[in-house]
Amino acid sequence: MIEFGILTDRMSELLGTAGVLFVVAVMSFFYIAIILFINVMTFKKKIISKGDDFLLPEISYFLERGKREKQEDSFYISSMPDYAANGVICCVSDGMGGLPDGEVVSRFTTQTLKEHYPLDFDDPEATAAVIKDISDKVYEKYKLGSGATLVLVHIKDNFMHFYSLGDSNIILLRDNKVTLLNQKQNYVSAIIQKMAEGNMTTRDAYLDNRARGLIDFVGNYNCNILKTSKPLRLYEDDIIIVCSDGVTDTIPLEKLKKYVQPQNAARTSAERLKYAIRNKKNKRQDNYTGIVIKMERSFI
Repeated sequence: MIEFGILTDRMSELLGTAGVLFVVAVMSFFYIAIILFINVMTFKKKIISKGDDFLLPEISYFLERGKREKQEDSFYISSMPDYAANGVICCVSDGMGGLPDGEVVSRFTTQTLKEHYPLDFDDPEATAAVIKDISDKVYEKYKLGSGATLVLVHIKDNFMHFYSLGDSNIILLRDNKVTLLNQKQNYVSAIIQKMAEGNMTTRDAYLDNRARGLIDFVGNYNCNILKTSKPLRLYEDDIIIVCSDGVTDTIPLEKLKKYVQPQNAARTSAERLKYAIRNKKNKRQDNYTGIVIKMERSFI
């Protein structure tokens, strides 16, 4: 015969605590859902009043260490519940290889941008000033002895501003075409421009030993930030990739369409791209970080 005893006071107390925590969790979930719904409906009303499509960015990311001893990449994605009011910030910073504290500088860069959020979408000069201040502070500490790259996009109301320092990438996939939006600030770009102006072949530019060296970066004093003066219009099924050069060094721009496609969710594209890089088994694989943003019509 099995005897069933009455629950002990301790067990009753634990069950009661578990019940309270469950209720709190459920209430928190519904609170966040309601706030997000209100923000989305507010944003939708504003967009529809302009006679525009109502698009929301679906965002996914990956962060992988390659053959380096340390993970020197860092990234930041702002909170989506704040999207209607402030837009979304996505940025990647890649610590400069071969220099000390690259991972420290990249984390400082993304963390400082996080602390400054929300940024004013309508004032790109103010955002550029924040980035410049970050770069000057890194310079004051390291005197060009360390640094990082930075690529940042700010999306709001179906438009995008972008900002860039160094040789990381901001890539747009639209209508089966792949476009690198930001010019790389390295010597190869400068050499190509010089050769093109002199009607010379640009092949030798890629063979120059200085080609990979950066002209500008986070950590340079009074840095030259590449940025949009007017926002770029985004459309349904546009895909933006914000990534370190560890991605495009292994998967060239023209090959990205094989892994990142508009019919797939951002998460699927991010995973396909991540595993494609991993499966290449590049013996000199750099750290690789990517944020995939897909603009899609909301069903709300």
